[in-house]
Amino acid sequence: MAFSIDNYDELMALHRALMEAKFSESPNDLAIQGSSLLSKIANNVVESLTAMDMEKEGESSIAKWQKWREIIPERREYKIVQAKLKSESSWIEWNRSKQIEYVQSLFSPFQASEEIICDLLNSVNTNR
Repeated sequence: MAFSIDNYDELMALHRALMEAKFSESPNDLAIQGSSLLSKIANNVVESLTAMDMEKEGESSIAKWQKWREIIPERREYKIVQAKLKSESSWIEWNRSKQIEYVQSLFSPFQASEEIICDLLNSVNTNR
């Protein structure tokens, strides 16, 4: 049985719940934030919201969502990911590729530039 949400308000409610779970400052389930499965779901939800907005509002809605998805160090979500990485006990044992993959999962549905990811990795790895 497949699960789908075609109602914008219901999809937005799911999006908000995912954002709360992924970017909680004091999560109960520590595995949620970095889950690759949840990362995929969060990205799919935002892509679906973008498509629904495009149908209602036109092409300009794509730029609105793209701008929203850009992660920068001043954002609350960036700071939460940074704190999560600093507390990740096995982080130092991972190779650079695995670290990048994990950071991308943590940030989803946001999208970080290569420069942002490198700066974050350097910051976290230097302060260990």
